[in-house]
Amino acid sequence: MKKNILLYLSALYFFIFSGYSFSQISENNSLILGTFKITKVIDGDTFKFENLDGSSRLLGIDTEETFKTDDAAAKTDEISAKWDEYYRLEKGENKMPVKTNSPLGYEAMIWAKEFLKDVENARLELEDENRAMDIFGRHLVYMFVQKDGKEINYNVECVRLGYSPYFNKYGNSKKYHQDFIAAQEYARNNKLGIWDPDKKHYPDYEERINWWNKRAEQLENFEKKYSDNENYFNLSDESDFKRLSENVGNEIIVFGNISDVLTKKFPYLLRIPRTKEDTFELVIFEDNANLLNEMEIDNKKEYYTYIKGTLGVYKGKYQIELKDKDQIWIE
Repeated sequence: MKKNILLYLSALYFFIFSGYSFSQISENNSLILGTFKITKVIDGDTFKFENLDGSSRLLGIDTEETFKTDDAAAKTDEISAKWDEYYRLEKGENKMPVKTNSPLGYEAMIWAKEFLKDVENARLELEDENRAMDIFGRHLVYMFVQKDGKEINYNVECVRLGYSPYFNKYGNSKKYHQDFIAAQEYARNNKLGIWDPDKKHYPDYEERINWWNKRAEQLENFEKKYSDNENYFNLSDESDFKRLSENVGNEIIVFGNISDVLTKKFPYLLRIPRTKEDTFELVIFEDNANLLNEMEIDNKKEYYTYIKGTLGVYKGKYQIELKDKDQIWIE
């Protein structure tokens, strides 16, 4: 009996003074999606798994796009022969870097298939219960596989070998930020993949990374300053989005990324997507049509914005009417 009491007290002492808690353990376990058989490599950062609906998009990486048809190799050779011109035409008049099929994207897909050819199962982890899927309905995960008796974080390995930059456009990794930073530094120093000047890849990674870093800083700033303020709502956070129903008719401040600007008819609609079908809408009626230029929406679209106004609902969609340019800003 005394022995059992001593064991209990020892265990209790460990949990109290080591900083662990039963709730933390439960929370960590809840972020493990499970172990699944890999059924398809779509490209370097997107996969399908048995008994898991839809596809899964890996967190922290963004391999270049690639052709996925049977003649992908031939198409890749074709654009490779005129890569600089091809990318210039694909970018067109876009102010920001664009995504398009590339020779390095094809190489990343081939590497992924080769790297995983002897791997049957992968362990998938979520980053956060409030951001488990993207707007396309894909699972957002870290993928761990066994290679030569060791467990490897595929996401980090992809960056370490230069097949992807550290992709923090939607926020820094909460779990593996330092691992990604170290992996990217290794790839840079060794001129691997996208950091190899002789390979044919997107030419504007410095611009991309500066852009993504600024967005990641915006998200961290929101978390530090406003996450405990009940009047602020991060629209990419599932729990914040659910709280909107309790605030219809109230003046609130929402935080999100404007994706689509619809101006073919009035009212103008500025959409912040939650899923492909479900969006938060900013509404501009004809009397305030000039607001679109005054607010410089084209510049704000690439970053997270704050919008202040009275929350309404129309045809099942949450919305805020914009009447003044000071209702929307960037921090």
